[in-house]
Amino acid sequence: MGLSFATVQRMFLGSFLAAGLTWFLQDNLMDATWVFLGLSALTGILWGLSEKDITFDALGMNSSGLFVAFSFLVSIAIFAEICIGVFSWPTTGSYITSLFFVGSFWWTGALVQPKNN
Repeated sequence: MGLSFATVQRMFLGSFLAAGLTWFLQDNLMDATWVFLGLSALTGILWGLSEKDITFDALGMNSSGLFVAFSFLVSIAIFAEICIGVFSWPTTGSYITSLFFVGSFWWTGALVQPKNN
């Protein structure tokens, strides 16, 4: 069972609000645009992976785990680049923070998924 459509809508609304807050606090529309694009991409990745069977069938991929690992690395890179570009964090610290932040969500998601035994 994947994310409900209402939850995905809330995630996109949260992306929009975070971008608006970034624009208001930093007075920089380009930073707000990057925040919106990055968070929307992460929402899309999470939504697609929450419905893995449908997504992989639609894309013609098998769920052997390689695509999941690639998506995990891409989501870490997106979040880290947002932190570097918008908040001017150092590169190493951004990637370490992103690893733990995004990794905690992936780990939590893996723990709550039902097991097919």
